[in-house]
Amino acid sequence: MIGKAFHFFNRLLIFVLMNKWVIIFYGCFLFSCATKQSKPFVTRDYVTVGKMMDSIQPPYVIDIAQNGKHLVFIGCDHNNDSAHAQYSVIHRFANSLQPQVSFNEGGQIPDSIHYASRNEAAFKDGETGVLKYYSDKLGIKMLNGDLPFKVELPLVLQKQTLEDLYVYYVMERFAVPYHYGAYGKQIFDSVFAKNALPYLLKNGLSLSPSQQSFTYFKQLYKQTTQQDFDINNFDLEAFDYVNDHCHFCAVGRTSKMTRDSVLLSKIETAFKTNQRVLVTFGHGHALALEPALRELMSQQ
Repeated sequence: MIGKAFHFFNRLLIFVLMNKWVIIFYGCFLFSCATKQSKPFVTRDYVTVGKMMDSIQPPYVIDIAQNGKHLVFIGCDHNNDSAHAQYSVIHRFANSLQPQVSFNEGGQIPDSIHYASRNEAAFKDGETGVLKYYSDKLGIKMLNGDLPFKVELPLVLQKQTLEDLYVYYVMERFAVPYHYGAYGKQIFDSVFAKNALPYLLKNGLSLSPSQQSFTYFKQLYKQTTQQDFDINNFDLEAFDYVNDHCHFCAVGRTSKMTRDSVLLSKIETAFKTNQRVLVTFGHGHALALEPALRELMSQQ
């Protein structure tokens, strides 16, 4: 089933991206990848990944060499602790692999951003900052392996309702980080109005004026979860994509699979003109993509 879903997403990405004026070059990029692979790559489903993550601590390294092509994919924990083992691993493979191109999670980092040291890079921007630090030292381009949210949104709207995505993205990208201390002492009402709502609107979530109120969001939350919204006491597990048998977990997996499909296509395309590729992404993505990466490299 997961392979069929990936095949669907690849086809859907081509169609949507070539017919939307936003970032139309994505359509051309993905078209060249999809025509080569007639049989979809096989991935791990995210429920299985969730069970594996209980016993596998990052960094999770996938190191594959085949016919002169070499891929190192480092599955990371999203943290800013410069003493974490993953930063030494990134250092080691940046030097031993000597990649010709690298891919990061979370969006394109401007070429103008540089870091004075590995510690500064980790402190400011985690594994993405550290990968940029070593990419600069090697004189190579670090590319966004991820999918811009403005492009992701219309794709997942093909599979999920607007109301479900509204609740999911507010919870997963704002309420959960708030729960763990992001945004300092701000009240969540303010975070919703100043951060969550502008983020969703600028990226194309179509909400009427009445739907943009915090009151409406809380009503929608209660309607979809059967619980009153309480920022200090909500079920975190209900929004964790690795859990099975929960509605919003499945919504989250749709987002993850869409992004994974794009990353896989970008890696495949990179090997058309490069011999050595280095990737840092969350270790959940690494575990999900590992079978597909091994299959992709076997075809090099």
